[in-house]
Amino acid sequence: MRAKAFPSASLAVAALFAAVSLHAAPVKIIFDSDMITDFDDVGALACLHALADAGECEILATVSSTRGNASVGAIETINHYYGRGDLPVAAPKGMGVMGEKAGATVKVDPSAPLGESKGNDGGHYKYRKMLADYPGWYRYADADDAPDANEVYRRVLAAQPDCSVVICTVGFLTNIRRLLETRPDDISALAGRDLVAKKVKLWVAMACRYPSGKEYNSKWDAESSRIAFENWPTPIVFSDFEYGRDVFAGRAIAETPDPGPGRNPVRDVFAGNIPSRAEIAGDPAQWLRRSFGMGGRSAWDETAVLAAVRGIEPYFNANRGTYRMVGNDGADEWAPCEDGPHIRLTEKLPKAEIGRIIDELMLRKPKMPSQDVSANIK
Repeated sequence: MRAKAFPSASLAVAALFAAVSLHAAPVKIIFDSDMITDFDDVGALACLHALADAGECEILATVSSTRGNASVGAIETINHYYGRGDLPVAAPKGMGVMGEKAGATVKVDPSAPLGESKGNDGGHYKYRKMLADYPGWYRYADADDAPDANEVYRRVLAAQPDCSVVICTVGFLTNIRRLLETRPDDISALAGRDLVAKKVKLWVAMACRYPSGKEYNSKWDAESSRIAFENWPTPIVFSDFEYGRDVFAGRAIAETPDPGPGRNPVRDVFAGNIPSRAEIAGDPAQWLRRSFGMGGRSAWDETAVLAAVRGIEPYFNANRGTYRMVGNDGADEWAPCEDGPHIRLTEKLPKAEIGRIIDELMLRKPKMPSQDVSANIK
């Protein structure tokens, strides 16, 4: 059966997304990122803070879905830059992706010398370097020292009005699975799934690959992805691999004048990791295979944040159906269905325009309501 394009979906779904539109009250949001190898996570968190500065959302917590690395410290550094260094942070305990990349088996030692950019910490180097460049902007150099994500999720959700929270995940789904499996405790008399059903109105996930395949966020903790998709009690919106792969953003902030050391961690990451215009022009097809374009890096995670805060209209079209994990090797597939529980974002505005919207958000200067981030805190 062919999936209907939004807004031809049910009135109930239309009403749901009206609740997270640009003109609604600020969206209460929990942000969940792996912050481990790629750096669209940084752009996504920057966009989220810019939207919070504009009064479009209220950030309730920013958590990592990886452990034994610098992910939580990197999240805190970005939070601090935007004047929200006191936001709750957390990481999973006892399971999930650990170390400097998916598939690694050794945790990153926060006391080890930083080394070179092509050293033993692989793609995670950018986050270790952030911590080295911004001393005093974070509490947890080692994500394993951060609070348990289960406790933070449960405490934050329990304190919010019913059906009020949007969860945006741009990484592995370890925390989502663990949350669903939590038991009643002194925070809430509700088990995890019941607490989610009571407090969460929407989950927006950057995950999966259309129409089938293996996507990074959903495959590296495939069991958690399967459990999460099958047991989540509210609607899920997917900004999947195919949508975000050719939305490019980040060059605009990468090419802004360097404000000096220790001044803008978001710019640092994009300026240090986006190939030059000349490099792209020299072999655009090769760089496209590596998810780079003249506009910057593929903006998978940023598109998820845009949908989570501003909703579907006027940015995206959408199809109804179900994303599910198949087999045991991390593969997923999309099954279109007019009354399916999931919504998959598709193109409405030209993707170049979506990239420009994301760039504009990343270029906004923080309001810095509570902290001076003009120099490192000692």
